[in-house]
Amino acid sequence: MRRIVLQSPRSFRTEEVAVPKPAPGEALVRIRKVGICGSDIHLYRHGRIGDIVITSPLVIGHECMGEVASVGPGADPALVSKRVAVEPQFFCGKCRWCIAGKTNVCPAQTFIGLPPRHGAMQEYMAHPAALLKELPDSVSDEAGVVLEPLAVALHAVNLVKIRQGQTVVILGTGVIGTLVLMLLGLYGGVRVICVDVLPERLERAGRMGATTVLAVSGRPNDAVAGIMALCGPSGADVIFECAGADDTLWVMCEVACPAGHVAVVGTHPENRISFSSGSARRKGLTLRFVRRSLNALPDCIRLAASGAVKPEAIVTHTFGAGQATKAYETVDGYRDGVLKAVLDMERWDT
Repeated sequence: MRRIVLQSPRSFRTEEVAVPKPAPGEALVRIRKVGICGSDIHLYRHGRIGDIVITSPLVIGHECMGEVASVGPGADPALVSKRVAVEPQFFCGKCRWCIAGKTNVCPAQTFIGLPPRHGAMQEYMAHPAALLKELPDSVSDEAGVVLEPLAVALHAVNLVKIRQGQTVVILGTGVIGTLVLMLLGLYGGVRVICVDVLPERLERAGRMGATTVLAVSGRPNDAVAGIMALCGPSGADVIFECAGADDTLWVMCEVACPAGHVAVVGTHPENRISFSSGSARRKGLTLRFVRRSLNALPDCIRLAASGAVKPEAIVTHTFGAGQATKAYETVDGYRDGVLKAVLDMERWDT
């Protein structure tokens, strides 16, 4: 089979290796679609994200869906030929956090597409059958590949307990911020203000139901003034920080109202965060740091299957697997109005 390996920053190579054999409890998934995530871009650009460093060639990519080609001993043979979404995180199932249902913070967790596990930019991938979720016919391949980031967004929304009548600010309308906006559309009477530096993303947010959009220049004080002018003197009830940038991480506490909730979803590439502890303390803010998703994938499948949300709506670009470099450069440079780019692993044209 073919797989795409990140051998150094901004350098992919395609190599041929043996198709893996599923171990007991595993299934062999023929990968159809792989999404390009912001964390993948950090790895592509720098060979690292935070304190996670790639020290040897690695297959990256964790947003994926495919079709089960075979199963190993002990896995349900009924899975064969089923289309599936992939839960990318492995957890031990034995520690006190796993036992308490907090598998997303398992200290022993590993994740596909991060060392030491190869990711999904390959034709076949062996994966625990228990971490595969069957996709109903009403969920397209394009929707299926977006379910993983949708699960992260749903986990974030669940953490802050949105209520009617609240004012919500989304800082950054990339993939996660746009999916948070999509989910907030399920709530009645919520005012949503979307903030970004890219006009095309704000235009999309407006079409998708944002109450108000605000273009900012990147200067934190100007952003704070602009957001407060829209929210009123008290600020916003809930803030979703979805950019992982110095400016948005500073702004988030400044524009929250007293006793407000701040959900930090974005990942800072240098593994640091800076905000006014005085603002957070004086306001009595609740800060929730969002660690991936938490058992949210089945709920996302149900939402997509029912038509309540349309995750495929954020897919703006599809590239053949042989165009991986072009795809990553497009996302990295915010080219051509890209929001979510997907690799079609069944196409190797260039």
